[in-house]
Amino acid sequence: MADSEKRKVLFIVNPISGSNQKYRLTDEITRICEKHHLIAEFFKTTGENDKQKISKAIEKHAPDVVTAVGGDGTVNMVAGLLKNTGIKLAILPTGSANGMAYELNIPTNMDSAIGIIARNVSKRIDLLMINNQHLAVHLSDLGMNARIIKRFDREKIRGIYGYSRQFFKELKSPSKFKCIVQYKDRHPRKYKAVMVVMLNTHYFGTGAMVNPVGKIDDGKFEIVVIKPYPWYYIFRMFLAFFSGRIHRLRHIRIISCSYAKITVTPPQDLQIDGEPTGEIRNIEIENIPKAVDVIYNDRQEHLLFKPSRILK
Repeated sequence: MADSEKRKVLFIVNPISGSNQKYRLTDEITRICEKHHLIAEFFKTTGENDKQKISKAIEKHAPDVVTAVGGDGTVNMVAGLLKNTGIKLAILPTGSANGMAYELNIPTNMDSAIGIIARNVSKRIDLLMINNQHLAVHLSDLGMNARIIKRFDREKIRGIYGYSRQFFKELKSPSKFKCIVQYKDRHPRKYKAVMVVMLNTHYFGTGAMVNPVGKIDDGKFEIVVIKPYPWYYIFRMFLAFFSGRIHRLRHIRIISCSYAKITVTPPQDLQIDGEPTGEIRNIEIENIPKAVDVIYNDRQEHLLFKPSRILK
């Protein structure tokens, strides 16, 4: 196959993400791309003016696909630059948190993931805009999980063990807060909560399904309110999360909308795609329909729970 017939893929590599520090990643990607008849180009992030530099790299290389090589934070940055451009987004999951890769059924095996890029099956999906400032690709939340991620971000222990350690610390005494949700022309809904999740995806990165009722491309998103629960309810919650039945529990409320405002008292930690943003009292969320064209795995062979509602 002539080079002029091959598709060009620009890989945006976060060199400090997960396993990217362990071996010569670009050499391995180049080798696999050659096998799949793809031309690989690379840009490595430095943490300084990355968005501007990536934009210039996209202009220079004119790729067919831009691939985020890292975790959810890297995916978020790349997706924001590709929004409404027509250039496809792909994911090579190598981060501590790979929630969006799990959502799109992208395995961590590099050869398999690049094979999915080569198959080029894609779909336009919705994104969320938060406070007219932050883009959310996978999910955002207030309260318990955001505090876990903030502590996890400060710890030197990474991976699932590091997250689990912080999770069980928080589980012992989750903090309650008041929450008011305003959407459409309805009266504000008031709740007591330990966590509020905003997403149009389905899964946490662990594979727990927090949103069984949503679709990733229907012009709406879901607000999942997790209300205070007694300690003995934890095991039932775990079972419901991993069986896709969380919406049937009396301690869960799910609201579908395209725009909403949320007020919490006292202010709560907010995280967006695995990145802590600090405490906040008011949050405004708007759905951005069909904002980015993303490559996904349509064969669904690696997930325990099949995402039947995701990409229909």
